[in-house]
Amino acid sequence: MTLKMPDKDKTEEKQDEVKKESTRKPFEGIANIVNLSPREIERLNSKLIDAVKGGNKEDVEGLLKMGASVNAKEEYGITALMYACARGYKEIADLLISVGADVDAKDIDGMTALMYASKNRQKECVELLIANNADVNAKDIDGFTALMYASARGYTEIVDLLVAAKADVNAKERDGFTALMHAAIYGHKEIVEILISAGADVNAKNDFGMTALMYASKYGHTEIADILIKKGADVDAKDMNGITALIYASANGHEEIVEMLIAHNADVNAMSSERVTALSAASKYRHEKIVEILKKAGAISLGGLTYS
Repeated sequence: MTLKMPDKDKTEEKQDEVKKESTRKPFEGIANIVNLSPREIERLNSKLIDAVKGGNKEDVEGLLKMGASVNAKEEYGITALMYACARGYKEIADLLISVGADVDAKDIDGMTALMYASKNRQKECVELLIANNADVNAKDIDGFTALMYASARGYTEIVDLLVAAKADVNAKERDGFTALMHAAIYGHKEIVEILISAGADVNAKNDFGMTALMYASKYGHTEIADILIKKGADVDAKDMNGITALIYASANGHEEIVEMLIAHNADVNAMSSERVTALSAASKYRHEKIVEILKKAGAISLGGLTYS
């Protein structure tokens, strides 16, 4: 018994079809054959957003096949990809990107999917977005970057990813704050170290003349103050009111930082524009131990009014 061999031309034709099908993007061409009204599209888009919020990948796939727009926005400009990244639905985010989701789209506040992922500590989504060339230096309407959000919240692993992706460590938001300042304010030591290693300017000032060292001194983050000083922070820098790190530390009762600043030759008699010194500030807030430390270091006590 002989078996009939398939026609060679037909076999090759079939192989070509399989090859074409394998290179086609998911859902490519499906929506194009459906004639949808604007109202129907709007309904599908709304359902798509809801499906993403609920983490339902199958529904997301189905709605995309039916013609939902992958870049549709809600009232506040939030896209399906932003929701997926904010909630950590990496597979859904990957699907959306594969069919053309704009990784750099912004909502009405200027937030991007990368900012949402960074702000919500969604590491896998941050990795996915970076791998798909999301702008790591995009800014929202307040000038915040993904790196600033991660630095302020203490998300070390997110900061690592963003720094490795060449995020600008010296970018400033609307009021001149840097990622380093945010990390110093909230006491995130590891992030301070990462940012400095990546080239963060330890002497950068915001619009109020404040430096990272001033914030560390004001809020009592001793280890961070130590790191900043050792990395070259100016111990005598003044803010817009002439206040130094030593005055901030003295006013807020942070003895260790006061001693540290003095040990690094901070000016114990520096005076603000309102004639406040470290000694007068410590006296006002009754930090007696600091008063003693300052006097031993040569601080002059003249009622905070006249100085030689």
